[in-house]
Amino acid sequence: MLDQTPLDYVKDLPGFERGHPHYFKDPMIDHLLEIVMMIGGELWVERDRRLIMEHLLESKGSVTQTMVEQFEPDDEMAEKLSTARDHFTKRVFGCLYDTDEHTDVGDFFNVIGKEG
Repeated sequence: MLDQTPLDYVKDLPGFERGHPHYFKDPMIDHLLEIVMMIGGELWVERDRRLIMEHLLESKGSVTQTMVEQFEPDDEMAEKLSTARDHFTKRVFGCLYDTDEHTDVGDFFNVIGKEG
């Protein structure tokens, strides 16, 4: 038996097939969804790195690639990054679920401490 992971809920989505999920009759739509998910992941990595660079510039006055790569957030920054990621995920991918829990851009800026 495989250990359960936080993403095991996807197996309950319509059309899930481990290793080859399909949700739509037209496989091109599934491919487009996969592309969007990959772009969303890449966008979050860029946003995460930018937030880290801004934090380092504010707290240290300078930033290098090594500083970004070796950055270990304190509890407050880790919580800020986690909350920002959750808001990003809900805002970008929330429409894939049957909920009304979408986050707007203003909420994102409130999370990261900037004016939107």
